[in-house]
Amino acid sequence: MDYKKIIVIGCSGAGKSTFSKQLAEITGLPLYNLDRVYWLPDTSHLERPDFIKKQKKIMRGDEWIIDGNYRKTIKYRIKECELCYFFDMPTEICIEGVLKRDKKREDIACELEPDEELINDIKAYPEIARPKALKLFEKYPEVRVITFKSHSEVNEYLDKLRRDYGFNV
Repeated sequence: MDYKKIIVIGCSGAGKSTFSKQLAEITGLPLYNLDRVYWLPDTSHLERPDFIKKQKKIMRGDEWIIDGNYRKTIKYRIKECELCYFFDMPTEICIEGVLKRDKKREDIACELEPDEELINDIKAYPEIARPKALKLFEKYPEVRVITFKSHSEVNEYLDKLRRDYGFNV
C-alpha cells in the first residue's frame, strides 16, 4: 500500500466500518473509528471543537485509516489524507445495513438503536452530504478517490488487496 493516510467515508450503513476493519487487518495501518471517538459510553457525545481536536491529533500521525463520515468535519480529513475510499451506495442498501447491524458494535462505545432521525439522514444523504463530498474531491484533486457503488465491488477490491499482500483468498 503506497498510501499511509486513508479515510473511509460515505452514508451510514454503507459498510464503511466493516471495510475499514478488513483494510486495517490487511495493511497493518492503525484504524480510528470516528464513532468510537465521537460517542461516549452513556450515549452522549463530544462537542464539535473537542471532536475536531481529537481528529487533528490522529492526523498528526504518519499512518492512519480514519473511518467515518461526519460531514461537518470531513473537510479536515480530506485535506490531510492521501487516499479516500468513498462508499457511494444506494439508499436502500444503507437503510438495510443500519437495520441489520448489531446494536452492540465494537467500533462504538455505546449501544445505539437505529431511529427515525438516522433513517431520515440516510434518505437525505444523496442530496445533502454526497454533493459536499464531491465538491471536496474537486477542491483536493491530489487526493486519490476510490468509489464503491456496491458490496460486490468492495469484496472484489478486498480480495485483490489480500492477494497483493500474500493472504490466501
